[in-house]
Amino acid sequence: CTGCINDIPTNCEETDPNATFMSFRSSQITLPSNSTEVESITIESIRIMVFSKTTGLIVTNQSFSVGDLSQATYDSSTEEWSIDFSSIVVETKPGESVVYVVLNENIMSVSGQTLNGALNMIDNLAEMQTLAKTPLTYTVPLKVVYGNNGKPVEPPFIMSTFDEFDIPAGYTYDSPWHADLRGPSESQKGFELDRTMAKVTIDSISSFPISGGPLTNDSLTSYIFILKVGLANVPTQYLWSPNRLQTTPPTPNPYTVPVPPYTGSYQYIDFELEDTTLGYYDRNWNGSIQMKIDAQAYEVQELKNSRIWYTGLGSGAGSYTLDKFNLDANIASNYNNVSKWCFLSSYPDTNNDGIGDPYPIDLNAGNFLAMVQSMYTNPDPNDYLPTWYELIEPYTIVPKMTAAYWSIKEKNISYYIPEHILTNKTDPAQATRLHVKAAKAFIPDTISKEQSTHITWENATWGNWVYALTPGGTEFSLVGDAFKIMMRTIWDYELDTIQVNNIPTVIVRHYWRGGIRYRYGDVKGTLTGSQFLNILNSTDIKDFYLPLRNTPANPVDYNVYRNHEYKFSVHALEQWIPVVPSGTSGTRNATDNAEGSSFILWLNDR
Repeated sequence: CTGCINDIPTNCEETDPNATFMSFRSSQITLPSNSTEVESITIESIRIMVFSKTTGLIVTNQSFSVGDLSQATYDSSTEEWSIDFSSIVVETKPGESVVYVVLNENIMSVSGQTLNGALNMIDNLAEMQTLAKTPLTYTVPLKVVYGNNGKPVEPPFIMSTFDEFDIPAGYTYDSPWHADLRGPSESQKGFELDRTMAKVTIDSISSFPISGGPLTNDSLTSYIFILKVGLANVPTQYLWSPNRLQTTPPTPNPYTVPVPPYTGSYQYIDFELEDTTLGYYDRNWNGSIQMKIDAQAYEVQELKNSRIWYTGLGSGAGSYTLDKFNLDANIASNYNNVSKWCFLSSYPDTNNDGIGDPYPIDLNAGNFLAMVQSMYTNPDPNDYLPTWYELIEPYTIVPKMTAAYWSIKEKNISYYIPEHILTNKTDPAQATRLHVKAAKAFIPDTISKEQSTHITWENATWGNWVYALTPGGTEFSLVGDAFKIMMRTIWDYELDTIQVNNIPTVIVRHYWRGGIRYRYGDVKGTLTGSQFLNILNSTDIKDFYLPLRNTPANPVDYNVYRNHEYKFSVHALEQWIPVVPSGTSGTRNATDNAEGSSFILWLNDR
């Protein structure tokens, strides 16, 4: 339309030759109360829309990128937060008008199209009112992250407001008229609007007692681990219309105030902050577990390299060596007496790949045990794997736990979620709830091979070393066929190419693992640093659903309101009564009867 002054093409009235200019000064953003530090408000864009009240047609429709104005400032004298928009000026028409301001339109969709696109197509006030009453979809959770300075970096989300004005004529770009959209005072004309969502912040999840409450049994709560945390019954849609209870609302008000009960679908938001290695929420716990041991045991040592090699000569005495290359020397000096099974060409090709396939050779015991004993005679201590211990049943292990309170390492978990108005605000059945899946772990009554390397023995009497494949075994004392069968289980080979009579020849280096050495003893000792077991696969896992609510506790109100911050800590107060595998849900908040409940929300509503 020729002569229109708005940036966005629309069906609008022709521009008055006596156009006027409008702006806003520092504009108040209403934040949750009790916020006393600078808070980052992520504002990516601002759209200003002016409609003629007489005709209903759009007069001005301009959108600005305002990424450099994203920091709210706090005025301690007025206790108000504001953002300075004074650099933004729009050309419009004088007269009775309805002015809308929309922030962060680029991040949302409505009715299958972008909100940005929908706003671009607005022609008149009726269309704008209809659009503003159309719910926005909430399918991508809006998580608050924290910067290097520890301050929250808010995700962008929609905010909007409107008001009616008689815009005066004759104002210039350099000296515009300042509109007051519910501004706090004549000295600070601008626009005042609420956040269209609620902020949920979990300060911490721990087993610490509630401040001012009774002490709890940290011995029992030490067993509790957190497997999953999330929000249940989160609406998938929310209203972005400016439906706050304004001081002087327009008559008639085109938007429903208060907000009607939510009737749409729900979703679950999984925080997904489990430790990727552990599979559950890692925690800070200064307790410890000791295992007092009174047992008969084997002390076991194993070399990092315990291979015993075939010399290539004979089938018994003199067949075994610790020198890998003894075979090479025998081929060079005593070729005719070297076993044919040391040459790859002697083996059939069983898998039809064109290469022979070696198999175990059966030798007599010969000097094998002598080689094992020789191998374990005064080697470098660095040649050994860590010495480990195997307890012989029956044995006595007495666990001793030093209890402590714990707290998960993830702090200040914060999301923006849609407003959630219930049909009956005193009934928590459909309320938005914090979900905590917890497991009761167990103290081990056994000691693993790796753990045994950390045992401190206060009293130990050891016998002589025995050489075998397993602790308590006598495999290397076997003879005849029994020895041959055992040797097949520890046999392997390497292929190598050497010169034989000046011809490159593939040889087979047969070897056997030299096993371990062990000795028997009567022992008493202590294992420190033992860990809880059966966390992810616990037989006692329970889901807790803790409804969000408003403070004060009375009257009861489980609604989630826009522009509120629901800030709380979660406390594991006691172990729960074991349940059947399917589990039942526990729900409680700070005002419920404490008897028989395990988890509690301690709310500090803002």
